[in-house]
Amino acid sequence: MSDNAANAGLVLGTQRHAVEAHDLRWAGAIVRKNGEVVATGLGAAVLDDPVMGLVWLARRMHQYGQRIEAGQVVLSGSFIAPIECPPGTLIEADFGAFGEVSISFE
Repeated sequence: MSDNAANAGLVLGTQRHAVEAHDLRWAGAIVRKNGEVVATGLGAAVLDDPVMGLVWLARRMHQYGQRIEAGQVVLSGSFIAPIECPPGTLIEADFGAFGEVSISFE
């Protein structure tokens, strides 16, 4: 998380997909806060294609003799704005065919 926009935390689902099998510009999400839809978005909001963020990162890291390693989790950018989550908040994100995740803030 290069800019800490995710506040140093993320929730991962169990499903895995081959990146080349999907046009990630059309990958979307419906995000609910305590049952109410508060955000929606498409991958195209991330530099027109989330893969472009990863390409940029890989090129930048190469300049410093670094690389993205297999198995590392890399965030390409978000297609929704941050959501405030005070104690008692339940967040649910539905990524369609990519699955769903949720987290409760106690």
